[in-house]
Amino acid sequence: MALPSGKRNQLAILESSKVGDLIVLAQESFGQGFRLRLVTAEGHVLSDHVKSLQAAGIEDGDNITAFAQQKVQLASTGGAFALWRCGGDTVVTWGAQDSGGDVSAVQDQLRSVQQVQASQMAFAAGISL
Repeated sequence: MALPSGKRNQLAILESSKVGDLIVLAQESFGQGFRLRLVTAEGHVLSDHVKSLQAAGIEDGDNITAFAQQKVQLASTGGAFALWRCGGDTVVTWGAQDSGGDVSAVQDQLRSVQQVQASQMAFAAGISL
């Protein structure tokens, strides 16, 4: 399994496994911040999660590329919304300013955001250091 960046991991999985099992194993191997789309060397996208690896044409030793797709997430307070991509450096907010709708004062501190938690009136961001 390889990412387009060149990072590679060799994964071992039972022949009786499903495509979804391989996707989960790849996500665990490369990290949880991204949803992965797996593509065979022939260019076939492995999208049917319940299809067996054998039915998908996957054989021992096949090279598969994992394309990372950032997860976009949304949180809401009583009067505002926050939107961000996991691991990204931008949190977009809108809505009532007194409910967290304006993060301009702290935007430069929002680096490598992993999650945003909402309360009734505010947002809190969890970041990677």
